[in-house]
Amino acid sequence: MAPPPGPENFWPEAPISATLTSLKYRIVASILVPVGWLSATLLYLAFWAHGFSLFQNVVLVVVSILVLFGVMAGIWISFGFRQARTWMEW
Repeated sequence: MAPPPGPENFWPEAPISATLTSLKYRIVASILVPVGWLSATLLYLAFWAHGFSLFQNVVLVVVSILVLFGVMAGIWISFGFRQARTWMEW
């Protein structure tokens, strides 16, 4: 399928299929990482958290949420920087 007519260099240099593949992996990771985090947190709270106080368990869950947000931000920020670089050259 050819791109629609327009000014020369209208489309970014990265092929569309590479961008979509990268986006597909990030979407899958955005689904699997929180599901994995939830599973690990529930398993931890069900089986291994008995030796800790309630405060320690809450702190551990909050820290794990911060790590989860950091991982998700890293996944999507790298994609955003790549897209911004492509469009800045345009």
